[in-house]
Amino acid sequence: MNKKTLTKHDLVRGIKELTMQIQMLNSHVMLMDSVLDKYIRMNKDEDKLKKYMEKESKKDAQDTEHKQSGRSTKTSK
Repeated sequence: MNKKTLTKHDLVRGIKELTMQIQMLNSHVMLMDSVLDKYIRMNKDEDKLKKYMEKESKKDAQDTEHKQSGRSTKTSK
């Protein structure tokens, strides 16, 4: 059975399709970011969100600081 070879045109078409999909995802993310920003402003929760995010950031930093890899400090022989 002969394998179908990829042509330069096939590769270019595939790259263009991936680029288009990435651009669509990017525009969707930007739209969701805008909606979330407007919702937060509408509810006047900017300061509340900032305090919450700072608290969570500190909590995450402490959690990662105290985590151990789970591996023994002894080397195996």
